[in-house]
Amino acid sequence: MEEDRQLIKEYLSGNGDAIEGLVTKYQKMVYSLAYRLTNDMDAAQDLTQETFIKVLKGIKTFKMRSSFKTWVYRIATNVCLNRMRKRNPETMTLDEAVVQSSSNVLTSMITKEQGIRLNRAIQRLTERQKLAVTLRTMEGLSCRETADIMGCSEGAVKAHYHNGVKSLKEILKES
Repeated sequence: MEEDRQLIKEYLSGNGDAIEGLVTKYQKMVYSLAYRLTNDMDAAQDLTQETFIKVLKGIKTFKMRSSFKTWVYRIATNVCLNRMRKRNPETMTLDEAVVQSSSNVLTSMITKEQGIRLNRAIQRLTERQKLAVTLRTMEGLSCRETADIMGCSEGAVKAHYHNGVKSLKEILKES
């Protein structure tokens, strides 16, 4: 966290290279979030770029009261939600599974199919439930961090998460 603040100060002082350290540090995190929310690799790449463009444009307004990580997550979440509202997410296919060695194809296909079912089920959750489940379980964030990103209380995060998990169980029973 202190390293992030130092890089931000350097960047704001005119060292253009300092921002590269922050982008490198958080790029995978943003891509992972975008992919989990959209279920589309190309869209996740576009959303990652869009997120860092917004980070660069808004870095002067970052007040350093929260962690830079939380701030970036918040921007990425908003970018993803805006995109998701504009178009329906596409579903994944099993094409990649066939590429693996023949001894692992069946196991890989079963694992991939389970992942696809879960991703499809997650896509059916409400926006807030999807965010809470993704940020808490897949991104491993704390309740506090998730609340900061979602702009709500920890209690609301817990409720969205609980209802999301409950809905996932029902959705997965149906399929």
